[in-house]
Amino acid sequence: MSNRSTARRQSTRVAFCAMVAALSAALMLLGGVIPIATYAVPMLCGLILLPVLLEFDAPAAWATFLGTALIALLLGFDKEAAFFYLFLGYYPIIKWKIDKIGAKPLRLLMKILFFSLSLVLMYALLALLFPVDQVLGEFREMGYVLTAAFGLVFVGCMLLYDALLPRMVMLYANRIRPKWKFLKR
Repeated sequence: MSNRSTARRQSTRVAFCAMVAALSAALMLLGGVIPIATYAVPMLCGLILLPVLLEFDAPAAWATFLGTALIALLLGFDKEAAFFYLFLGYYPIIKWKIDKIGAKPLRLLMKILFFSLSLVLMYALLALLFPVDQVLGEFREMGYVLTAAFGLVFVGCMLLYDALLPRMVMLYANRIRPKWKFLKR
C-alpha cells in the first residue's frame, strides 16, 4: 500500500472509531434519563462496537470502548449504567475468544461465571466508591431471594445478549456494511 492510502485508511479508522465513541457516549448520557436504560443502553453501546471490531481490529474496538467508558464515567448521570458499561460493555470484543472454547458446557459455564462475577464486582466497586445507598438499599429491601432472582434474570439476559451478537454480526455484514462505501478496502 502506498503512503497515501495508508494515511487515508488510518484517518478513516480514527474518524470511524471517534464517531462510534461519540454515538455511544451520547446514548450513555441520554440513557440516564430513562430508568430501564441502566442496563439496556450499555448493551446497545456494546453492539455498536461490533462494526469497529469487524472493520478494523480488537485494539481499535478497545480504544473505542475505553473512550466511551471514560466519557460515561466522567459526564454520565447514571453511574450504575456507566459502571455496567465499564464492566460488561466490552463483552462483544471478548465473546469470540470465549466461543473458541471447545466444549459447549464449559463455554456456557465460563460465560455464566463471567457475567455473575462482573455483576458482583460492579456493585461491590459501586458501593465502595459512591454513596449508592439507594441501590444497595433496594437490594436489602428485596432480600436474599429476590436479589438472587435479580442475579439469575441478569445472567439470563446476558446469555440472550450473547446469543444475539452473532445475529447482529450477520445483520451488519449483509445489510449495513454493503451500504458503507467509505469503509471499502
